[in-house]
Formats: sequence, structure tokens, C-alpha cells
Amino acid sequence: MAEETASNNDARKPEGRAARRLDRGDPGQVRARRTRPRPPLRGALGLLAGAAIALLAAAAIAAGTTMPAVSAGKKVNLPPAPLPAGQTVGSCPGPARLLEGSDAGTDPQFSPASSSANSAVSALLLSAPGGQLPGSTLSGLGQNGVLATLATPPAAPANQAPASAAPSASGQGAQGTAENRKAAVLPVQTVTGPSVLRADPLGGARTSANATMAFTANDGDLQGLAAANCQTPSNDMWLLGASTTVGRTAILDIANTSATAATINLDLYGDKGPIQAAGARGLLVPAGSTRAIVLAGLASGQQNLAVRLKSTGGPVAATIQQSVLRGLTPGGVEILEPVAAPALRQAVTGVDVQDPALAAALSGQSGYQDASSALQVALPSGSDAVVQVRVYGTGGQQSLPNGGVFTAKAGAVTELPLTGLQAGTYTLDVRSDSSFTAAVRLVHGSKAGEPVDFASAGASSRLDSGQLITLPRGLGSKLSFGVADGRARVSLTPVTEDGQLLPAKNVDVAGGTTVVVDPSQLAGNSVAGFIASATGDSVYGAQLLNVKDGVGLSVVGIPRGVATAQDATVVLGY
Repeated sequence: MAEETASNNDARKPEGRAARRLDRGDPGQVRARRTRPRPPLRGALGLLAGAAIALLAAAAIAAGTTMPAVSAGKKVNLPPAPLPAGQTVGSCPGPARLLEGSDAGTDPQFSPASSSANSAVSALLLSAPGGQLPGSTLSGLGQNGVLATLATPPAAPANQAPASAAPSASGQGAQGTAENRKAAVLPVQTVTGPSVLRADPLGGARTSANATMAFTANDGDLQGLAAANCQTPSNDMWLLGASTTVGRTAILDIANTSATAATINLDLYGDKGPIQAAGARGLLVPAGSTRAIVLAGLASGQQNLAVRLKSTGGPVAATIQQSVLRGLTPGGVEILEPVAAPALRQAVTGVDVQDPALAAALSGQSGYQDASSALQVALPSGSDAVVQVRVYGTGGQQSLPNGGVFTAKAGAVTELPLTGLQAGTYTLDVRSDSSFTAAVRLVHGSKAGEPVDFASAGASSRLDSGQLITLPRGLGSKLSFGVADGRARVSLTPVTEDGQLLPAKNVDVAGGTTVVVDPSQLAGNSVAGFIASATGDSVYGAQLLNVKDGVGLSVVGIPRGVATAQDATVVLGY
């Protein structure tokens, strides 16, 4: 009833009646609206607005023909931004240890190697051209504290040129001469576990530094010599030369010196092909810690084993402690360092071969089949490949059976015995049509029935400039340089134990030869190391360490120089 009353009231109002006429389509009302004149002001405004819109459209079209269009993917390149220099870090492996027992995937248990075992780190670092040394220490990994101080931090930062500038062949550095430079030297520091060399940046650049850990024992199951350079941590590396057959123990040691946890994945390549092991993936190494893995738990019964280690998160350092026990007789110990990444061509120098008659007597004993020198080639992928090996000694090229040509199996490690070579030190030039990496196993002994030791010389990168060579105190040392093609010159600047830099000595290496240098004859007995710089064609180097009056042998590479100042390219886009 209320709704009906409201409707009647609306009908009485004029506007209500007009609304009903519009709803019914009243012709009179429609005609009135069509013929009603437009107000003058409103019409003028409409004309002006239309004209303005037309003008704006024309301007936009004209601008589009004279100005570049703005894209949603436009990029703006800014000048490169210099990155701040960080610490130089060298991760040193710990002493060789005797395996007591372990479960696959867990950290093994160890016991001391022998009553005479000794492990020590030798280190040196280079100053800025003005002679200022950066703060630098050798510390135990984890909570072990500072073991030794190489140099204390300067009182105030100095505006020095980069400390990594290396002297040239004439003794001149990039920003100064050898006379106004010096070094900090740590001749020897006994260690009982993994350690870390840290050197602060100076003058806006990283410090050039290097250290070497050497283990020696003249009794026990780990009798022999094992040495390795202290590594710059990385997220990807290859290790070659391991063996997990009966009597052979291979322990992968991983050290994380960073402040970020690392997750490790391992790719394993054995005698017959790739090895799938569930325990090789997702291995966690917390920051500031180490992890040891018995490789026989992942790939047992492999005469030759290669490992590719990839890390996500923090970069790591890795070595393999390889030891041999032939019945009750020690068969040697070595610390296997990372080798060069796979490529179509590899060079291995520092290949020290014993007299063929003695080598045959050693390997001819029961259980000593692997006590002989051999090239190991790891071919990660693809199909089987033909490999050609050329051998260069101090007198030029030497011949191998079948011309040094053999077939390497894809996804596996293939071995080529280095038989027929006379006693001496050699460089191997290895080529293939598929990418590979390589190492050479070396064996030294005095006579049949006595303990032997072995070493591994790995494929390396060509020498560059500013590379530091540390000479561990108490060990014999030889430097081996090899050139396959062309000619090269190696400049060696001696560094004395009191940190002085002596005039550089030049070593010429002709193509197709190997040159062996005795550091003591080159610079005297007080030399603690060298700064090596190379010019000319590709030249490769290694250091052979030996125990005086013993059979101990180890081969270490020459570490690359520190990276120069780097810039970051900044790109802004939308």
C-alpha cells in the first residue's frame, strides 16, 4: 500500500509525468530535445577542445618521426665500477693420516702416520713496490688460532701501487724496481692440521702470496714424501691419479675457508666409465670446516679414478691423500692437487723417470704392477678419442712405443705406460680431438724389496707473470720448464730467507726441450723462493721435491699469480 501511494504522488508531479512520457517514447518530447538550441559558450568550448586534441595528436606524430622511440627493453650502460680488492687466501692441506676405519659417507677415523712424521708449511708474500708489507698470518682452520704472523698490518693505509706487480726479466716491476721491494718469508711452521694463509690487500690490490705444505715420514705405513701448494678456493676442480684397489687408500679432503656453507657434488670416472654413487651428491661442508671422504666407499676397485668436484655456496679447496701398502711394505704417499680443466691439449712437466732397468726390477715384483711411470688421461664425455703424446727431454724429443698414439675411452680414465724412456726429466705434450685432462704417475725406489715412493705430476696452465715459487726448507728441489713449440724465456727473481729480492736470472727454453734448474746453483742456499715470469711462447713449469738421501718424491705445480684489479660492468634496464 505504501508503494502504491508513492507511485500516485509521483504521477501528480510535472517531472514524474515528463519521465513517463519519455519512457513511452512521446514524440513531442523527443522533438523538443532535438530542436533545442545549444548554449553558445558550451559550443565554443567543445570546438576549442576538439582543436586542442587534434593539435596534440599532430605534435605526437611529428615527435615520433624526429625522436627515437623508447622501448620497454631499453638498457643504459654505465662506466665499469672497480671492485674492492679482497684478501689473498691459500688453503693448505693437513698432514697425511693413517686410515683406521670408516663407514661410507661419514668422516673417517685416523691415527698418526708414524713416530717420525713431520708436517710443515713454508710461505712467502711480496710487498708493494714501496716496500710496505700487508698484514698476513698463517692460522689453523676453524678455531685453532694464529700459528704464525708473516707481517703485521701497516699503521695507516698507504697509497701504494698494486702489490701483485711482478718484476720483469730485468728486475723492474710494473710500478717499481726490485731494489725497493721486499718479501715476507715464513721458512717453516710445523702444523698438525689444515691451515690457512691470509694476506690483506694493499694499495687497492690483492697481495701476491704462496705457501706449500710438505709431509715427510721415514717409518710407518705412510713412509715417504707428500707435498702440495696451498690452494685458492674454487667452485669447480678436477683431481686425477687416485686408486681404490686393494692396498690403495684414497681420501678426498675438502676444506671450506669461507664464511658460507658449501654443498658438494662429485662426478666420478673410473677404469671402465662414469660411476654413479648416491653418496656423491649433496655433501655439506659448513663454513670454516673440513670434510674427509673415503673414495673406496663411492668407487671401489678402481685402478685409476678421476674426480670432478663442483661446489655451490662457498668456494672450497680439495686434495686427495693417496697412499699404497703392498702387503707389509710401504708403497708411498702423495697429496694429489687439482689438475687443469679438460681441453684439447694438455702439457705435463716435471716427469722424472728412473733408470729403465731399476724401474723394471721394481714393477716386476708381485703386487707392484702399478709401481711404474704412466700417463693417465681422463676423457669426461663424448666418444672414444685418439690421443697423441710427444715427450721432450733435456736433449729434445724422445720416442714412445707406437709413436705415443693410443685410444682413450669416453667417460673413463685410460693409462699409457711410459716405458722405454731413459732416466731424466721430461715434458709431455698431449693432444686429442676431444677435451680431456691428464696426470703422470711417477715411482721412485732404491732396489727391489725396499719401500718405494710415488708422485703425481698434473696437467697445468702455461706460466704467466708474478707467480711465486716456495722452496720448503729441508727438502731438495728442482724446477722443470718445458716448451713444446717455439721458444720462451723464464725470469726467476730469487727471494732470500730475510726477504730480499736479488737480481733476476733468465732461463731460456727452446721448443721441444725441457730445462731443469737447481735453485741452489742458481741463487745459493739462502734462497727461500722465486718470483717467476715468462715471455715468448707457451712454457710450463713444475717443482720436483725430494728427500735428501732417500727415495721420497713429490711434484707440485707453480701456482698462478693473483688476479689483477677487476671491474664490474653495470647495466640498468627496464
